[in-house]
Amino acid sequence: MTTLAILAYNEEKSIKKVIDTFIDSFDKLIVIDDASRDNTSKILETYSDKKLTILSNSKNLGAGKSLEICINHFLETEDNYLVKIDGDGQFKNNDILKIKKFIETSNFDFIKCDRFWEKGIEGDIPTIRYFGNAFASFLAKFSTGNWRVNDPLNGLFGFSKTSLKNFKLPKLFYRYGYPFFLVTHMLNQSSRKEIKVGQLKNTIIYQEKKKSINPFTMFFKLFWYSLKNYYSKINWKLKYSKLQGSALLDIVSQLFIFISFFALFRFFSIRYFSYVGPQGIWFLVFIIFFSFSAISLYLALNIENELAQKNFEELN
Repeated sequence: MTTLAILAYNEEKSIKKVIDTFIDSFDKLIVIDDASRDNTSKILETYSDKKLTILSNSKNLGAGKSLEICINHFLETEDNYLVKIDGDGQFKNNDILKIKKFIETSNFDFIKCDRFWEKGIEGDIPTIRYFGNAFASFLAKFSTGNWRVNDPLNGLFGFSKTSLKNFKLPKLFYRYGYPFFLVTHMLNQSSRKEIKVGQLKNTIIYQEKKKSINPFTMFFKLFWYSLKNYYSKINWKLKYSKLQGSALLDIVSQLFIFISFFALFRFFSIRYFSYVGPQGIWFLVFIIFFSFSAISLYLALNIENELAQKNFEELN
């Protein structure tokens, strides 16, 4: 049995069509209204179908927090699977039903989507989003060790109930960027547990411009979380025999990067602040140890990548 979760904020133009399209395709629907300011709430009040549960936030909490509320409600039901979409109708109906089919019949625990392929985008999106998603994809590869993961800001997902047990969303992602956390969290889980992950090529329809997210805010949010995740990941990798080699290489990489930065500091001190010493040698030390650090990090990620591929599958 599968539940469809629909996040809605000011979706008066599309929410009725989205609900009517999927009401017969899923066992349950959960719609969460994140304190919409338009007529979304009034439209939702017209429904009385027992399959439909409407959750209303008393104030605007953000898409990430709204999803967490949906997940907590879903965990109290008897359904085994959850598909999450947005109420704006950007996702193709066929893609949503594909996720439902895959997660019900192919033993997937988590399915994410990738819009960056030949037929993945209909309409126009700002160029800054291409750069933003490219940067986010790089950080996702770094954070998970999985070099095939793409488009971690895509908001179309499928979950098994098993994968969502003890789920907790960091406050950092209550409003924006929560798909990035979901992707990195689930892929890291797949390296520790038998969680099967799929990546489906989907199509997103861009019809009208919505308020854009501040790219600088998103940049620092994702960068900070990725850095924090990297260091916390070293700790838990030491607890798993298959990843201990990767953890040790991470530690060596950090040792080398510390030495390289110290050498760079000495180089600038001599060159620009009248300290005495062989600046050429210090710069050479910086180059050598920085290179060693990069090589160690690459090897650590390569070990993670080999393990990550065992529970990761690309879908069409």
